Amino acid sequence: MLPSRLRVRSQALLTALGFAVVAAPAALAADAATLLRGHIVSSDGAPLAGIPVKAHLDNTNITVAVYTDKNGDYDFPSWSDVKPGSWSVGVELPDFDHVNKSSVAIASGKTARVNFTLKSKPLAYNDATASEIIAGLPGTDQQKVLFSQCSNCHTLQWALQIPRTRDQWVKVIRMMAGRAADDDTPGTYAFGQRQFIEPLAEYLASIRGPGSSDKVPFKPRPRPTNAESTNTVVTEYDLPRGGQRDVFMLRGDPAYVWPHDVIMNDQYAYYTDHFSYTIGQLDRNTGEVKELHFRAPAGAGRDPNGGDGRPGNPGGGTHELQFDRQGNVIIGMRKGTVRYNPKTGQFNGWATGNDQFGLDPQGNVWTLPVNGQLVKLDTSSEALKRTIYPIPKNAGIYDIDTDSRGRTDLYIWREGKIGFFDPATLDYKNYAVPTPMSGPRRGQIDGQNRLWAAEFFAGQVVMFDPDEQILKEYPLIPGVKPYTAPYAEPYSASVDDKNHIVWTNDFSSSRIYKIDTITGKSVEYMTPDNYEIRDFKVEVGAPRPTVWIPAYRPPSKLVKVQVR
Repeated sequence: MLPSRLRVRSQALLTALGFAVVAAPAALAADAATLLRGHIVSSDGAPLAGIPVKAHLDNTNITVAVYTDKNGDYDFPSWSDVKPGSWSVGVELPDFDHVNKSSVAIASGKTARVNFTLKSKPLAYNDATASEIIAGLPGTDQQKVLFSQCSNCHTLQWALQIPRTRDQWVKVIRMMAGRAADDDTPGTYAFGQRQFIEPLAEYLASIRGPGSSDKVPFKPRPRPTNAESTNTVVTEYDLPRGGQRDVFMLRGDPAYVWPHDVIMNDQYAYYTDHFSYTIGQLDRNTGEVKELHFRAPAGAGRDPNGGDGRPGNPGGGTHELQFDRQGNVIIGMRKGTVRYNPKTGQFNGWATGNDQFGLDPQGNVWTLPVNGQLVKLDTSSEALKRTIYPIPKNAGIYDIDTDSRGRTDLYIWREGKIGFFDPATLDYKNYAVPTPMSGPRRGQIDGQNRLWAAEFFAGQVVMFDPDEQILKEYPLIPGVKPYTAPYAEPYSASVDDKNHIVWTNDFSSSRIYKIDTITGKSVEYMTPDNYEIRDFKVEVGAPRPTVWIPAYRPPSKLVKVQVR
């Protein structure tokens, strides 16, 4: 059965929308290797740029998308995942009536052409991203930065569905913050800190207090249409337990998969499921996905008794994964580390570790199971071999990475710092990032041992060079100052050394960004669907810039983005 996004419409509707499919004559084909191309115009005949056109391979979980250029033309390059077969081609955007053509025959040596005329419609409130809702609301920059964080666990539509008094909003905010509501950490913009709870409650009561309208204003954000922003090919792989979109779903429903992190080799892409002890294995040649289940080490993983007090109990599930030198998959979770051997299909675990970890050249896992203790775990043995290095206590360490010299960087997001430990000298230092309270959250170390970290609250990426002791920040959007519109929330960063690129994302707008690490120039890309993106990874050695993305919220997918 075809997915709902590509359901066949009646022939009468297709005719009314100006649909056409023809086989392009060889003499007219600009590129004989291009198997599928077409043209997109509006109902008044004007070409439409930046429109994602999706081709779904029938009876598979594979969908490929490209974007129209300034002339409204699109084509799937010969190296894309569009191959001979039966495909359904369509456009499904929230601000246009959906169109689709089923059973498009694609054959070698021929170019199929599919044209569409799109009829625009107003963007529905339930289709608005968090960024678009924030843009339409009144309020100061600080109020909007605080409120935008509510989309981390659920949509802003979910948050604003019920009017509340100031005191009721205080209770809700404290509940959503969990135990962090008792923290007093002036170095962070985290909404649940003690100093922000009442101001945020007052703001929410002003926009959604008793007697307020449920017609919440929002402002659609234009999609990027320039040549650089429309030069990607996006391949989506539907996942088992992927589910359907529901704007009123609180994260964590175990009936669905919540893919959090991803890594890949030549044969497979692996991802973690945040709410089960499962990793997924995607066969890159066939698109087949297998779920591999394991037991968490005793006492490790998610606390079944409420965790950190937040609804959905999001803390402690499977997060990061990395390949060790033998090609094993190392998986991190609270108080535990697990190793999967693809050759034998066996899992082994150790009752120490954390959600995020570093992996040194010798294959040792570096982790922070207890604040104030940096632990090196030897995973070459089944025994629990640990070496403990005391370091100064830091508030709110989110991530940890280890470089090619065995030195470890700490993302201290609740203090706005980068920590750095050298096991050879036992030296430890903290470095304050240039923008206070910016929240370095997750990232990656490049080939020069420089750390690239996403500054979640400030909408930037920071580079830390430990050898030169330099920190430099890069805005996601040129000219945009920290803590101002559009209030971007980059969760992570991943580095492409070959192409001198760092990739990052905006958590609240379904957009990703490519930043040139030499010039600082940024390019914005809009994803084909309303993804919620957490961690992601560059594919090292790919023939063109490529990044893999786990689309976290249902409909959950694994996504490959390639730049032409």
